[in-house]
Amino acid sequence: MDERTQIQEEKISLAGLIRNVQDWLFAMLRSWKKIILGAFVIGGLFFAYQLLRKINYTAETTFVLESESGGGIGQLGSLASLAGVNLGSLSEGSALFQIDNIIELYQSYTIIKETLLTEVGDGESKERLITKYGQERKLDKKWLAKGIDFEIPLSQMIVRHDSVLKKVVKDIREKNLAVAKPSRKLSILSVAYTSTDEAFAKDFNEVLVSNVNDFYLKSKTKKSGENLRVLAFQADSVKKVLDQVILDLAQFDDRNPNLNPLRSENQVPRQKIMIDLQASSAVYQEIVKNLEIAKLAHRNNTPLIQTIDKPTFPLKDDRMKWYKAAVVGVFLGGVLVVAFLSLTRIYYSVMEAEQASK
Repeated sequence: MDERTQIQEEKISLAGLIRNVQDWLFAMLRSWKKIILGAFVIGGLFFAYQLLRKINYTAETTFVLESESGGGIGQLGSLASLAGVNLGSLSEGSALFQIDNIIELYQSYTIIKETLLTEVGDGESKERLITKYGQERKLDKKWLAKGIDFEIPLSQMIVRHDSVLKKVVKDIREKNLAVAKPSRKLSILSVAYTSTDEAFAKDFNEVLVSNVNDFYLKSKTKKSGENLRVLAFQADSVKKVLDQVILDLAQFDDRNPNLNPLRSENQVPRQKIMIDLQASSAVYQEIVKNLEIAKLAHRNNTPLIQTIDKPTFPLKDDRMKWYKAAVVGVFLGGVLVVAFLSLTRIYYSVMEAEQASK
């Protein structure tokens, strides 16, 4: 008995659901004029918005970072240790500049500030990127009214300039700049900047990538470069000493062309010069060997930055094709009108049920 009752209740519920759906469909069909009119009105508004709104342009650079692995430097370890060159410190930079750290470097205040204060353009038309940013956002007049001009020398900038720069950098990081690694398996980095000014987006992206890459290269090769400069200076100094000793030997031979080989005392000055010559030669040979190893380590430690794609005009934009905007607008308009009519119908049904229960 209970099972039959349950089955009957389920049939009644299903039948009621079907009737409600049918009533809803009939109600929508009766309101087809409203739906079509509303769809075209909302679609027209959406179409007009797409035509009149500002277009966002995206300048994107993708590149691959490749540096020699620790194994390359490790192969030089035994030879370098014999020569007195510390290659262990040269490989420490590899951990410092992993891809994740470089992503944070792109978003750092110092790098973005340096980029904004970089001048772009040709000849007299050169302007700093921060000035172009202000023109794009229509902030330039507001800044000038407060006495803030970014075209003055950097040494003359004061706290007011720094406060504006901090706000601009924050906005860029949150709204305009996107730095990502498209694939975890590859050392490919993507840097994208979005702006309503197509030329500014391209300039900012190129300057930012250039600044970070320069910083990356200098930092990666800083230790090996310093070691190379020290060894080169030592080699030059010892070479001068060696040249002077060779000159002293030649002058001594010129002054004493016929030394008596039987008198050992006469040979002492020449033997002293020869000892200095041999010592200087040995030192110079060691330093030159160290210098060559240091050059090899420096080249091995220099990373390769290979650009894959760079921004070119016309830039990628978020403009919607007119026919796509029309179709999407009409479809969204129809959905919104149907939703509004459905909610209105539900509301009146609930109100009628409450009135009937009273």
